Amino acid sequence: MKRSITGPLVLITIGLLFLFNNLNPGFAVGAFLSQYWPFLLIGAGIVGLIEVLANASRGFDPARRGFRLGWIFWPVLIFGILSWHGHSHMRLPNWGHGGVGIFGAEYEYDVNASAPSNGVTRIVLDSARGSLNVKGEGDGDVRITGRRTIQAYNRSNADRANEQSPVRIDRQGDLLVVRTEDSAGGSMNSTVDLDITVPRGLDVEARERSGDLSISNIDGSVSIGNSRGDVRLASIGKDVRIEGSRSGLVRAVDVKGNFDLDGRGGDVQLENLTGPATINGEFSGTLEFRNFAKSMHFRSSHTDFRVENIPGSIRMDLGDMKLDNVGGPVHFQTGSRDIVASNVTGELDLSVDRGDIQITQDKVPLPKMDIHSRVGNITLSIPEKSGFDLEGRTSQGEVQNEYGSTLETSIEEGPKHRRSSTIKGVGTLSGADSRRIMLTTDRGTITIEKN
Repeated sequence: MKRSITGPLVLITIGLLFLFNNLNPGFAVGAFLSQYWPFLLIGAGIVGLIEVLANASRGFDPARRGFRLGWIFWPVLIFGILSWHGHSHMRLPNWGHGGVGIFGAEYEYDVNASAPSNGVTRIVLDSARGSLNVKGEGDGDVRITGRRTIQAYNRSNADRANEQSPVRIDRQGDLLVVRTEDSAGGSMNSTVDLDITVPRGLDVEARERSGDLSISNIDGSVSIGNSRGDVRLASIGKDVRIEGSRSGLVRAVDVKGNFDLDGRGGDVQLENLTGPATINGEFSGTLEFRNFAKSMHFRSSHTDFRVENIPGSIRMDLGDMKLDNVGGPVHFQTGSRDIVASNVTGELDLSVDRGDIQITQDKVPLPKMDIHSRVGNITLSIPEKSGFDLEGRTSQGEVQNEYGSTLETSIEEGPKHRRSSTIKGVGTLSGADSRRIMLTTDRGTITIEKN
């Protein structure tokens, strides 16, 4: 009996989407499926039609099929996935560009609102869907301008949904709450893009929202919870806390307080931070850190990374990391990654399971170093006149002495014809202490050279 391949193909498609979501946390698989779920049904129907035509062309006369559970199973599976991802309603795809689509048209409405700020210390952006641009300016009233976009079958339905979904500013003591209600419902989608001007001295909180968020010129603190979308912050006077985010990009420039980021996403760009920074989570893009006055601690499921300060820069992605002019003690432990470090001050402790490590020091005194790669090469480039007490060992590999007679190499025969190699030596520099340098690799080459 011939069996249909439609079910396996649908499962493979859904599985690939979730795999891509795991590898790229900034990609929201639930939102993607909620937008394009009809394509799964169309694809399943096309595959089934091709199977019937192919069988007919080869002379097969398939038996008539009655009602099958599969016709219920696949729609239920799709709706279940979307519900599991927390979507309250299905979105119908719109292939128009601001005009009429297959399932309706987009209608736009201006948004204007304001409220006095006397006695207010904090503003909360509650349950907003769409992009928000919050800017601190003087100490006047809170002003909101923007545009609501509603996808509907006709203008009357869109007008009714707009009237039932106002942007409200509620006063609760010293707190202002900006509420963006969504009463469109049914087959209509509604997004609200807002520009919000607030007094510079307010604290800003955004919670349970979907869409890009930009906050700038705020002297108070910023708190962002459960955000989906890019986050951009600039000129923040106090602490920043981003929790439960799932963002394609987190960018923060000129933050004077503590910076805490906890979530998942793609790229992270942090620059000119005055206070300590803590980053926890899984990020699949590029992480860039520049000009940190105080410590930074990054933790993920595979990486633990701590530095004392960052006068220069750090750039890290899934495959490699580059450190330039970073203050120690520096501690970095990870699974698989190549490392290039230059001009690190303070203690340097690097450990990788798999990856090459290249260290260049142009200035003396040298920092204390403890460098280990389980599988990978280690290259150390130091000035000709340096103070150090160096020992390097590779269990399966060789050492290359390109530094000079100050260092000595040796080879030891081990079991199963394995040879371990070592390199040792003490470099002296008038008026400088000898810093302990340990280089070890289980499988790889150790090279010491002059710069």
